Amino acid sequence: MGLTSFKLAIIYISLFLSSFVAIGVSVYLLTLHSLEQQLKAGIEMEAQRLRAEYDDDGLGGLIEEITEDEGGAAHVYGLQGAQGEWLAGRLKVFVPKAGWQQLSIADMPLVYALLIALPDGGWLVVGHDGRAIQATGQAIIQAFLSGIVLVLVLGVGGGFYLSRTFLKKIAAITVATEAIIGGDLKHRLPVAKHHDELDKLAVLLNLMLDKIGALLDNVQQVSNDIAHDLRTPISRLQFGLAQALSKPLSADGYQEHIANALNEVDKVLATFSALLRIAQIESGSRRSGFKPVNLSHLLKSVAEALAPVAEEQGKTLYTDIAPDIVIIGDQELLVQLAFNLLENAILHTPEQTRINLSLQAQGQRLVWGVADNGPGIAQAYRDKVVQRFYRLEQSRTTPGNGLGLSIAAAVVELHEGRLQLLDNQPGLKVVVVLG
Repeated sequence: MGLTSFKLAIIYISLFLSSFVAIGVSVYLLTLHSLEQQLKAGIEMEAQRLRAEYDDDGLGGLIEEITEDEGGAAHVYGLQGAQGEWLAGRLKVFVPKAGWQQLSIADMPLVYALLIALPDGGWLVVGHDGRAIQATGQAIIQAFLSGIVLVLVLGVGGGFYLSRTFLKKIAAITVATEAIIGGDLKHRLPVAKHHDELDKLAVLLNLMLDKIGALLDNVQQVSNDIAHDLRTPISRLQFGLAQALSKPLSADGYQEHIANALNEVDKVLATFSALLRIAQIESGSRRSGFKPVNLSHLLKSVAEALAPVAEEQGKTLYTDIAPDIVIIGDQELLVQLAFNLLENAILHTPEQTRINLSLQAQGQRLVWGVADNGPGIAQAYRDKVVQRFYRLEQSRTTPGNGLGLSIAAAVVELHEGRLQLLDNQPGLKVVVVLG
């Protein structure tokens, strides 16, 4: 057994034994105190009775009463005259001072006695055998000492068992962590069925590892998507420049090739700009600049700006926006979100499409929707279209890089909302739920 296990066992035994000692001492003191109080209460009652006898019949009556009672009573007595002479009873040796004293006689090594001063200067002593209390205390001590042996046995066994169990879990976590550090990112920390504190910690760490794994997969997927999507414009750029070098051209010919090259470079830069934009949004740094934004006014302004675009393409844009709805957010990003959602609805739907922009308060939530009666998106693709660079086949002929909905999802998440793609029957309804 290692040093750590030994230390844990010692700590456990010490705590266990300290608790037992504290309980034992408390029981001992409380029991003796209770028995003493009961005994003293009986002595006081007897002393009051004898004092009343003295008041009624005088010193002679008190001597007679003590003489009669002492033979068969449970109490023992003592009576001393004003000159210090012994008058009655077995308690002859005491300190003439009112109150409680512990005395002894030949057959009673411990007597609890109450001394009362009499008006004539004498002393009345009433006592009771205290050996029962003494015996009870000794019995408690013996039981306590016997219990310590059992406590030590259980403490040692329990301490080593708990320390061994604890260190076994730590060892399993260590092995799993070393495997993860070694590159096995799919490995997870073991979780027992009991779900103690270490298991709860392991569950949280596993969730964290799942999140990290998802992020790494996402980074890898994004890297692959970037390479795939940038390959086409870069290849076209290379082909155009190669053609320009392959044969002499007129000034107009060179200008045409340069213009085409700049167009491809702009596409590449636009893609990187969108990716940087998503990274900035997902970092949460923009949250520090949140301020009140009149969302109703913002959406009306965006709708007015895009209504002519929709009309040129033979589509109609309708609005149903509740007035004066204010939220705390980033106005620039919310404007971009509104433009992205409406532009998607305008660009990816056929002529005669009806597009509805709505904003309503539902209790503590705000529901912002962009719905159309176009072809919609099949259920199987709705989760994919918010991924970076993912584009449906019917959208590949339209301008774009497949990052619009990714930016929209990042903006919604920054504002602690949810982005939902629902069936509009027919068409698609994109819903942003805030709050």
